[in-house]
Amino acid sequence: MRGVGDFQEGAETSAYVRIAAGDGGVEWAQVRALLARDTRTPMGRERALGLLPTQDLEAITHALDETRQGRAALALAGPPPWEIIPDVRPTLDAVRVPGAVADGIALAAMIPLLDAATRLTGYGRGIREAAPDLAAAFADFPSPKPLADLLRRSLEEDGSVRDEASPALRRIRSRLRDLRKDIVRTLEAYFQSPAADTIFQERYVTVRHGRFVLPVAAGAKSRMRGIVHDRSQSGATLFIEPEGVVEANNELVQAIREEESEILRVLAALTDAVRDALPELEALLAGMAQLDLVFARAELGERMAATQPLVSAERVVVLRAARNPLLLAQAEKEPGRAVVPVDIELDGARPLLVITGPNAGGKTVTLKTLALLALMAQSGLHIPADDGARLPVFSQVFAIVGDDQSVAENLSTFSAFVKQLRDVLEHVDERSLVVLDELGAGTDPDDGAALAQAVLEELAQRGALCIASTHLEPLKGFASTHPRARNASVEFDQERLAPTFRLVYDRPGQSYALAIGARLGLAPDADRARVRLSLGAAASAPGAPGEPGRSRPARSREHRDDRAARGRERRAPQPGRGRARGGAHGGARHAGARAGRGQAGGRGHPARGQRGVGAPAPRREDPRRSHAEPPARARRGGSGGPSRRRARVGAGRAGCRARWGRAIASRSRISASRERYWRWTAARPRCGRER
Repeated sequence: MRGVGDFQEGAETSAYVRIAAGDGGVEWAQVRALLARDTRTPMGRERALGLLPTQDLEAITHALDETRQGRAALALAGPPPWEIIPDVRPTLDAVRVPGAVADGIALAAMIPLLDAATRLTGYGRGIREAAPDLAAAFADFPSPKPLADLLRRSLEEDGSVRDEASPALRRIRSRLRDLRKDIVRTLEAYFQSPAADTIFQERYVTVRHGRFVLPVAAGAKSRMRGIVHDRSQSGATLFIEPEGVVEANNELVQAIREEESEILRVLAALTDAVRDALPELEALLAGMAQLDLVFARAELGERMAATQPLVSAERVVVLRAARNPLLLAQAEKEPGRAVVPVDIELDGARPLLVITGPNAGGKTVTLKTLALLALMAQSGLHIPADDGARLPVFSQVFAIVGDDQSVAENLSTFSAFVKQLRDVLEHVDERSLVVLDELGAGTDPDDGAALAQAVLEELAQRGALCIASTHLEPLKGFASTHPRARNASVEFDQERLAPTFRLVYDRPGQSYALAIGARLGLAPDADRARVRLSLGAAASAPGAPGEPGRSRPARSREHRDDRAARGRERRAPQPGRGRARGGAHGGARHAGARAGRGQAGGRGHPARGQRGVGAPAPRREDPRRSHAEPPARARRGGSGGPSRRRARVGAGRAGCRARWGRAIASRSRISASRERYWRWTAARPRCGRER
């Protein structure tokens, strides 16, 4: 029986899905580790950890049906009776060498494996109605009962050879027992002599170097004729073999050598028997490994409440209430932790899905969920989604998720992203799935958006199905207008100021970075950032009076020029500050200046509000000084002619109107921002950790 993930030496690797991912990747290895936890044999665990998704539609369909039958068998009869099955593959590899002899422990370890084959065959007969294919696989197990009987008759559980292994071994061991009894009886007679108390340190018989000896006091050595084999650590006791038992000990040693020779012969015979049964044993191991993997897939599907997807050649992705398998595994350890399902839709007509929305809102999880569920389905696993799930057959899965920047490889965040994009574009085709996280990030937003849009257009032209997340505004517009793209966003609850992790289609989303930052503990900094953002938005509004549609660079240059001009004014000498007189004192030559003056009245500041064409916008107009008379320097002519002064006054008046309008808009934005902040503060919990 061969199924998905049953990789054999020399098999065509093109039959399997090419998975190209960065360091973050889609965490496929973690899903395989979850699967390995449900295996019961070393062989099954190894297959689970090395599981490879396949491109063969027939093999995918068969594997998914095997998983369905495994779940039915679990419901009917429970898990198979695997019990403890050791990994005997190293022993089989050693036995394969002609002339090799396995030790008793390795051979005895095969007995549980052979016994399990009989148990599993019986289990297969009990599930024939619910899982006919699996029952047939169990029935195909080789029957190694003769070998099991031989090993059980010849070996103890600890690997020692039994007397029944051969008639010669039984005879030799019987003789050894008689010899030991005779020697011990002879040595114990020495303890009955009248001088025993002065000769022996203690009265017992022991063995040194395979020969029976007596413990003699060191001072009484001359009174005991024999061979000294050892002495105690203190030197007070000598272990002497008396002359009367030397021949008997020699005979005992010879018998022990005969026993060792016979044991070696028995182990060689058992090794030959295992070597003769190698084909059947390897088939048994392969069958057990595959069925262990099938039932592991079934148990994982039961734990995740998974369903069997429809996998076809049609380029359609329909996943209702899809759940990330790794989050489900975490929820098992933390029962109070909920996993929010998402709906994922893609097809060949609109192969691009651009997901936007708040930070920490679930965009990356959605990307990884699609990739993981596709790989699971093509590996024969049921997927955690509602009934009716549909997936195509992918030949390649590209995932650029996470930051692959590396100092050692001289890669920044952006250069690492571009390097991976280059690899994607070199190999992508119409049977590829491309997952791109934070597309266009890590560089100037305008440049990043332009590059990202070009990449998405190329992927659509190649026919690949692509799902990407981003925070860039131009990509939201691209997904709204491009005929082969679609917008989606992760929902944000503005009452709780927290993401809901649900995916909403055909609606772009905001990032809500300030609200997320405040929720994560940066409330004062987030409030300050809101004020800055409101001021910047009011100053850059394209509808502000006097400056319709100005670009950001133009506004930035004007701001810098304005600051420089104000600095020059502060350094310039100031004229008299006496109050200027109003009425007709100014004469006719000052009429134009009085008509256009915004800030020159009052206490004579001739530099304020009087700037030439192209100068920075003036400060806000003070309505209390709008009818004041020009200062003395202006009446005397001051610096420059009347035309230059009139030009400055006209520019000052236009600039004042623009700045006044921006200030009013800014005040309204700040008020709205403060109101939202205080409403959010009132809704926060007063104690304990934030939700």
